[in-house]
Amino acid sequence: MVFCIIGLVIFGILGLFSAKYRRYFRESLHCMRRQLMLKACDTQFDQEMKSKISAKIGKGSPGLARFVFRRFAMLTWILLIIMLVSAAFIAYGFYSFVVYGNCNGPNSNDFCIYNALLTRSVEDKTAAIKPLEVDGNPTIGSLDAPVKIVEVGCFICPFTKKAEIFRQQILNKYGENVSFTFRIMPLPYHNFSSETAEAAYCALDQNMYWEYHDKLFEYQSSMSIQKLHDIAAELGMDTTQFDNCFDSNTYVEKVRKDYDTGVAAGIFATPTYFVNGRTFVGLKAFSDFENVVASEMEASCSV
Repeated sequence: MVFCIIGLVIFGILGLFSAKYRRYFRESLHCMRRQLMLKACDTQFDQEMKSKISAKIGKGSPGLARFVFRRFAMLTWILLIIMLVSAAFIAYGFYSFVVYGNCNGPNSNDFCIYNALLTRSVEDKTAAIKPLEVDGNPTIGSLDAPVKIVEVGCFICPFTKKAEIFRQQILNKYGENVSFTFRIMPLPYHNFSSETAEAAYCALDQNMYWEYHDKLFEYQSSMSIQKLHDIAAELGMDTTQFDNCFDSNTYVEKVRKDYDTGVAAGIFATPTYFVNGRTFVGLKAFSDFENVVASEMEASCSV
């Protein structure tokens, strides 16, 4: 049965390119079906493959061929284990890519093959995004600044958290030349994404938005409904006002609208940035921001 499993995979792939291997695939499938029904395989498929493989190897190395023939069962088990482990890693990588945007997990910037495979798709989707304006969202700096940065992010997104340091670096370096706006786009597949957004708006009612914003990222990995209330107390906010605002779902509709606006604009990942209307998805280094900001400042001075 072990070689039947291996044969299903190997000959299934090879059969896409050659009719010769389709017969082997059908025999693997037949053998597998019989064994699943607790019946003996009636085609001697594994013995046929053992002889064929050993004969093939024997043309180059008779000694190795004898070893493979004698240890065929052990070698097929080893190959099956390797295939299963590889499949598990591929599945984990794909899951991490879908959820975190990187097949190595949420806290990695290492190479991910899925990034290379989907680069063109990402470029096309980025080009299709419609830039979002400040539109009354919380902003640091003057709206008359020559460079306006609008970030669209999610408080539970690990990549939005990782990019938080860029905001302070940009403001420290460029000061009054830059304004920074944060627009919320809660991602449905992150737990507490909508609740953190609602809580941030309740903090805005008390002019504590940015302080609360920073705390949400600080406690991202341990987020809970109770933590949202605890943060308000930690910041010295009027907890009665905050609790009434949050518990009465004051901003549920606004948060839903935030999400719908992001989807309508074509945003497919957070963080997404608009720098004077130019779109960037997931800038990964401060130097990326510096280059963009410097370019925009130079353009504004030449007008």
